[in-house]
Formats: sequence, structure tokens, C-alpha cells
Amino acid sequence: MTYTPLSESVELYQTTEQSLTQIASQAGVSKDELASKLRSKGVALRSEDEDVVTATRY
Repeated sequence: MTYTPLSESVELYQTTEQSLTQIASQAGVSKDELASKLRSKGVALRSEDEDVVTATRY
């Protein structure tokens, strides 16, 4: 299986309608890890994807 680099995953999330779950699977990372990377890049999660990640409260 070929994995998508995390930087490309951020771009895919911004430019396609693929779900967070689909892109995380392609990248070979967890949904939480991809969500964290997206947030660190200032990318807001789509409402349908917010339900699939573990919410972390500080």
C-alpha cells in the first residue's frame, strides 16, 4: 500500500470532498493525528468530520 504524505493530506482535505477518515487511511495515520495536523495549519474541520475525532479539552 502506498501512503499519502501528511502535507499532501492537508491539501487533499482542503481541495476535495474526501472525508477525514478516507484521507487519514490513505496517509496511514489516525484520524486524530490528521485532525491535529489540519488544525495546526489553521484548517477548520468540516462539521461531519468533527464527530469522528476524539475531542481534547484543555
